[in-house]
Amino acid sequence: MRIRFVEPRPPGKNVYDHILLPRLGLPLMATMLAQAGHEARVFCETLQPVDLGQCMSADLVGISGTTATQPAGYALADELAACGVPVVLGGSHVSFCPDEALEHAPYVVRGEGQQTILELIAALEGERPLETIAGLSFVDSAGERVHNAPRRRCSQEQFEALPIPDLTLIEGHERMRLKPAMTQWGCPYDCEFCSVTAQFSRVVRHRRTDQVLAELAGLGSHKVFFHDDNFVVAKQRATELLSAMVSSGLTPTFGAQMRADTVLRSRSGGEIDDEFLRLLARAGCQMAMVGFESISEQNLTSIGKKTSVSVSEAAVQAFHDHGIAVHGMFVVGLDFDDAGSAEATAAFARRLGIDTFQLMMVTPAPGTRLWNRLASEGRLIEADWTFFDGHHAVLLPERMTPLQLQLSTMEALRRFYSRSAIASSAVKGVLRHVPELLQIAGRHAIGLTAALAEEARSSRRRARCEEGDDSIIRRALREVAEALTADELRRVEAALRLAALRLYGRRRVAEFAQQEHSKHHIARLEAMA
Repeated sequence: MRIRFVEPRPPGKNVYDHILLPRLGLPLMATMLAQAGHEARVFCETLQPVDLGQCMSADLVGISGTTATQPAGYALADELAACGVPVVLGGSHVSFCPDEALEHAPYVVRGEGQQTILELIAALEGERPLETIAGLSFVDSAGERVHNAPRRRCSQEQFEALPIPDLTLIEGHERMRLKPAMTQWGCPYDCEFCSVTAQFSRVVRHRRTDQVLAELAGLGSHKVFFHDDNFVVAKQRATELLSAMVSSGLTPTFGAQMRADTVLRSRSGGEIDDEFLRLLARAGCQMAMVGFESISEQNLTSIGKKTSVSVSEAAVQAFHDHGIAVHGMFVVGLDFDDAGSAEATAAFARRLGIDTFQLMMVTPAPGTRLWNRLASEGRLIEADWTFFDGHHAVLLPERMTPLQLQLSTMEALRRFYSRSAIASSAVKGVLRHVPELLQIAGRHAIGLTAALAEEARSSRRRARCEEGDDSIIRRALREVAEALTADELRRVEAALRLAALRLYGRRRVAEFAQQEHSKHHIARLEAMA
């Protein structure tokens, strides 16, 4: 069969717009189907627009999204259905809203879908009845909605048997400078707001070390992001993997999500695990993306985070001591937050020297305990799924208005990503790398001088002096940059990386505030207030 998968892009503008990093569920399914003899391709809209012609000629189109991207997924499904193209919907949102999804498509895959999609294809080829497929919801011949029994989560053995996702099946894959990988599913914790455990359970299944090494070798990339929701679930297993990466020379610079207590020898004690952190850095960890969530002990307790503010403080210092940058991930709008909590959180991040700062408004997802609680309390104020992206207030907080939550969060982000913060990080980055930058500058000084002279001469010859010195200098610098070796370029990038990331953050915050999508939402919150 000819199968096309689509991952819709998020609505409007947000912090992830320019991060060309697809999720791995659809590439995994496409790989399994290709191995079974089908023709499968994946469209990730952040990488490349959907080719409607390919979708219209497909035997089946699978669309997988988050809550915020689901309206775009539904719109595409409606367009395809109007042309007679069979559509199957999957992902975390439709897993918990299958009746809603069946209004737009005849098939819905609930939960872990890699086996369900194979069985659905077999059913469409006439090899088995739809009623026998666990985890499938569908509309039967009489127009009735049928929800088959849930599918049991895949076992450790089944998880190990899954193939390495073939990223070349993604249209536009060559644009990815940062390559995705994933070593495990599930999380043993049970935070109230998290949809990971609802979708993948609290049972962790992981790749064998040799499988991860084979995947890293196949990626052939200097930069990797591990999609694991918690890269260091088990310290012993993580140590084995990191040690193998070092010994085999497979040490791309990578970022990964971790808990703050990763830095501790044991979660019940306070001693820093310097040995593990040294190994983490040697294996290539450039940035730890840490879910601190809140600076309120009451909030941390109420959501079941099982950590403390003091551990958060120790974690930032420990990561920095080992040369690992920290991307701090926080939420605001929890029950013990008030109108001053967003700025207090940003001030906390500045005081600790957190490198990049993510502040989201708490956003309940269907299927989570937080969603169930807020729905029962009548505190959900938004019915448009496009606003369920963490950038918009969609609930009624306990100790402030939704408008206060929205505006204070935006202002806290703007202040964190100030021009002075960007300039300061650039200066610090250069100072930390002065010796190597001087060496690079010395090696290329002659080339820069010659390039400037030649550009000036050619500009005069072509009577383009009106462009000004700035144009000449930019062209000359571009020529020198192109002459840098790969190693030199990495060193320059390392010196300016933090400043560049903060500049990126500043631009995204500004774009978000200026877009009509967000202005419309803020106007509605103002009317409510």
